[in-house]
Amino acid sequence: MSKHLFAIALVISLTFACSGEETSDPLAFCEKFITVAAPDSPLNNFDFNNAESVEKAIMDLKVLSTDPPAAIAQNTNEVVDLYKSILEALVASAPDDRPMILLEFQNEINESISSIESLENYGETVCGIDFDEESPAPTSEIPLDLNN
Repeated sequence: MSKHLFAIALVISLTFACSGEETSDPLAFCEKFITVAAPDSPLNNFDFNNAESVEKAIMDLKVLSTDPPAAIAQNTNEVVDLYKSILEALVASAPDDRPMILLEFQNEINESISSIESLENYGETVCGIDFDEESPAPTSEIPLDLNN
């Protein structure tokens, strides 16, 4: 009986001890973000008439959503899920139908504006990405204190 109580106490203490800790690596996230935002990345070079290129773009999105920092995780997942849905719907439709398909997503896009802006802001302020440039790349080195 005391072994069971000890085991339960240990599990509970580990749960509370770990719940406030950052489990992701912000520096690794920024490196992924920079790679995905690069002008030569699949996400920036897909063709809706080429399903394989769209699948590569979707893989980029999946990479970005893998273990984002807690501060941006919800926004990242919301944006990635929305973009994946849009890409999948557009690649599956005929070229003439794509404007209408995109209009069908307008409400979801409007509802996700704050998440899109938060993710972009994180990319700019924490990762140092300048999205206004022709080649989104870090404008300065990624801060070394990201892991603290």
